[in-house]
Amino acid sequence: MTVLVVALVAGACTSHPTANAGGATPPTVAANVKLVDALDVSCPAAVTATCLTVGNVSTISGIVPGLFEGAEVGTDAYMSYLDSTQGGIDGRKISLISEDDGFNGDKNRDETQAIVGRVMAFVGSFSLEDQDGAVVLAQHPDVPNVSLSLSQTAADLPNTVSPDPAVGGWQLGPFEYFKQKYPKAVKHVGLLIAQEASAEHQAMGLEAAMRHEGYKIVYSSLFGPLDVNFETQLLAMQHAGVQFVDLSLMDAVDAEHIMSEMHSQDYHPQVIESAGPIYVDNFVQLSGGPAVADGVYLDQTNSLYLGEDAKSIPEVDTFLSWVQKVHPGFTADLYTLYGWISGMLFAEGMKAAGSHPTPAKLLASLKQVRSFDANGLIATSDPGGRRPPSCWLLARIQNGVFVRVPPSPKAGFICNAPYYDG
Repeated sequence: MTVLVVALVAGACTSHPTANAGGATPPTVAANVKLVDALDVSCPAAVTATCLTVGNVSTISGIVPGLFEGAEVGTDAYMSYLDSTQGGIDGRKISLISEDDGFNGDKNRDETQAIVGRVMAFVGSFSLEDQDGAVVLAQHPDVPNVSLSLSQTAADLPNTVSPDPAVGGWQLGPFEYFKQKYPKAVKHVGLLIAQEASAEHQAMGLEAAMRHEGYKIVYSSLFGPLDVNFETQLLAMQHAGVQFVDLSLMDAVDAEHIMSEMHSQDYHPQVIESAGPIYVDNFVQLSGGPAVADGVYLDQTNSLYLGEDAKSIPEVDTFLSWVQKVHPGFTADLYTLYGWISGMLFAEGMKAAGSHPTPAKLLASLKQVRSFDANGLIATSDPGGRRPPSCWLLARIQNGVFVRVPPSPKAGFICNAPYYDG
């Protein structure tokens, strides 16, 4: 599954300065195209002959300012790209209504209610409070929710169609790889799990998949949102003989603290890996530099979208270029990617919804999308069938840079094992 472990309140308060990912190719900004920002487009209804409206409700302000701002930015960047380069979809300019729930469930519900009758769909929304908006969406089953949902309540709605469906479980491919390459290490696995609902839910899928592959978990511990010192857990890991450390069930800031403390304790497990959260623009820098972070594995179902794959996957360059054109200086992150690929899935559904689209027709066409890879940005998923990707890529930090390593191809993904959901 694409890891949806989110930045916890305490961890997210540690800022990640704007920086280009080490070794990444700077985006080619489309300077000659006149920008039409979807946020500035006005449309009087969900759809007319010349325009259509989509909504996005994400957490931007509140106790953690900017928490999921990327979700709005990515959605806006893609809709603006369509408005600026293609005149929208089928001659209709796209208007984006963006709402900020301020990390408040009541506000999420109220904002969803306020715009549900004005939009063709909700696209790219991302919030820890989406279970409240889901109450409204359940009352409007014809209005699609084209988003990656954090709560299972929102994910399970019949009108949620996600570019990366959340079904529990885990990709088996990475575990088969590590089992073959490090057969002794996988018998001594250590897990640290953020004490947050989505992380704890994912832990069940990860642990089940590991055990299915014959891994032995010898140490597992929860840690709280205010924990910034992991000395006790790391000493316990060493005492338990942990040689395989998984950093998938936390955010990047927690992983950075753990890497730094392992280095200080001179603790060097044979394998350190993450299924996505460490892939941020400055993980190496904030972990302590290449001397600390080199050798850490990254296995994920997304491309190296921060720029390393820009030369081999054109959509990476398009994504980064339009984020910069619409929101200059913004550092793209995972949530920005989610907004962009949600927009791509929405557009695919709209183009199949006919010349007189309605939200219900759009939902029906979205459910017919059974293969989706966002032009190579992600491994192929099945949105209509609610199946996540099973393919993946393997990268490793080398000289401070995320680099694809065998068996990953130069572009694309490894498809050697099914998705395990028990």
